[in-house]
Amino acid sequence: MIPPEAAPSYKGISTRVIAGLTANGETRPFLVDDAGLPILGAFSIFGEPTLLAQNNGDAVWARGNQANSSFQKSPTGWLANLHGGPQTGDDFAAVVIPVNEMLVTDFDTAKWTYLMSAAETFGVNIVIWVHDPTDFDKRAEITQIGNHADLEKGAGWNAFEFDEDTAGMFYFGENVSGSGITAGVQTTWSAFQADVIFKTWKIYRITIEYGWEASGTFDDVWVADIILNGTQLRLKPDSGGTGRIGRRNFTVASGDLTGTLAPKTPYRLLAVDLHVTATPNAGEDFTITKDAFQGTLYDTVIFSSDLGALSLTSLYNTFEGLTMFDALDELDIFHTNSQDDDYGVTLTYQTVFS
Repeated sequence: MIPPEAAPSYKGISTRVIAGLTANGETRPFLVDDAGLPILGAFSIFGEPTLLAQNNGDAVWARGNQANSSFQKSPTGWLANLHGGPQTGDDFAAVVIPVNEMLVTDFDTAKWTYLMSAAETFGVNIVIWVHDPTDFDKRAEITQIGNHADLEKGAGWNAFEFDEDTAGMFYFGENVSGSGITAGVQTTWSAFQADVIFKTWKIYRITIEYGWEASGTFDDVWVADIILNGTQLRLKPDSGGTGRIGRRNFTVASGDLTGTLAPKTPYRLLAVDLHVTATPNAGEDFTITKDAFQGTLYDTVIFSSDLGALSLTSLYNTFEGLTMFDALDELDIFHTNSQDDDYGVTLTYQTVFS
């Protein structure tokens, strides 16, 4: 170990340099604060976590709270709220962690915890993104299959401990040739570490993901802790601005339109957009009502529109200046659907404030 040495401050934080990781004869320095904790924005191995979602998936930063027991975990008190939504094969949400060219053979362990609001067919899995350091045309993602028996999927708190014996790992990629592992065939992580091709490749990204199922609907999960090769990552709103804006979609083809927005973290409602296939009957108001955590005495209609009287089949409304809602306040949408029309509604909200 090279002794600590003086270093300039990083973004106003007093720092010192530690050269504590040696791989293939290369010593890689990184910055720590005065308490000896790594500063992820300047960390040379694992970078700052950000959030990503696609299609019906959604991902926002959320404060832990006692109502759903999410306060019990996370070193920062922040969690990554991943929402899978209706699953059609390409719907997912993820925590994205940059990795500074770590050899596949150097990555040995990972741990993560996640709170599931309901039991699902898939858990929260790891994906390891690798490439040939001499030819970036050659790359692959090595995925832990989400429905593997070893991956916990139950309602409540779950955890997974990843090591070289973790099974259910498979890859797909581009320009991969000469490997002894067949694309799409499940094996262990140690098989990739021993493979003639993959053992020479390097990791450029790791994602903790939720989704990619062919059918069904995936409810909310909250990822609280991520430890990679013994390094605890600090989950919190990132400097790039991801995970601030969330969306929830509601649809119905028959019966009354109902739905609930319940972020479980302080939030603001930003907008509502609605489409219905035919003009509803007059006198049947579309409403958004605050279901207050203090009780029914505090429940308040915050938006109402008689779509039928206005001859509307589409509606878009923003809520600039609307006050912040408590983490335990929920917003309920309702519209009488006496004609059994098809509705689609999106509520857009914000969870992180400057």
